[in-house]
Amino acid sequence: MAGIGFELRHMLRKNTLLSLVQAYAYAGVIGSGPWVLSIVGILLVGIFSASVVVPATLVTQFQTSVTYLVASSLIYTSLVQLAFTRFISDRLFEKHKHLVMPNLHGLMMIVLLGAGVLATLALFIVLPGLGLAYRMLMLAGFMLMSGVWVLTVLLSGMKRYKAIVGLFGLAYGLIVASALLLRPWGLEGLLGAFVLGHFVLPAGMWLLVVRACQKFCV
Repeated sequence: MAGIGFELRHMLRKNTLLSLVQAYAYAGVIGSGPWVLSIVGILLVGIFSASVVVPATLVTQFQTSVTYLVASSLIYTSLVQLAFTRFISDRLFEKHKHLVMPNLHGLMMIVLLGAGVLATLALFIVLPGLGLAYRMLMLAGFMLMSGVWVLTVLLSGMKRYKAIVGLFGLAYGLIVASALLLRPWGLEGLLGAFVLGHFVLPAGMWLLVVRACQKFCV
């Protein structure tokens, strides 16, 4: 996220109160925007579903399940996030942008395969008493979120901060809208909406990377 500093310095050159407010707002949205959007989205899903999903404890189970998905996927991908960000930043600085996509695809394959194995062991061996639909949705959610974090650090290295916030906003807007439609199906319906939104999110990020590489990675 070091590239944010260049934008902030550009705003602060005006040396006015408005430029100071703009700089703080920009730093807040870019630095915490995705997290704020995700938290607000999950809260809205819970609020809108509380009166429809029976029993109401299923909404709490949904929010708890999502919290575990976010935390565990972040911990899992933390092993590669810093190294991959540094690698991409160095390749972009060296003007070797043609190396971005091959390394992204290789890392994504390793991360997703590892996520699939770990989630399968956890959901089907450690927690065998859960419903099949629930376990399959949790498996898909963990794999998709692991891919999201890899693509997020890549786009951060490419200084596409506004695009990251915009894609998170789109994805969580879709999650809230889908949850309203799927909430009669209870916990599985809410998790299905979550998985749908997180399928759109990495797909949009990947298309953004492809488009950027078609333009610049030559």
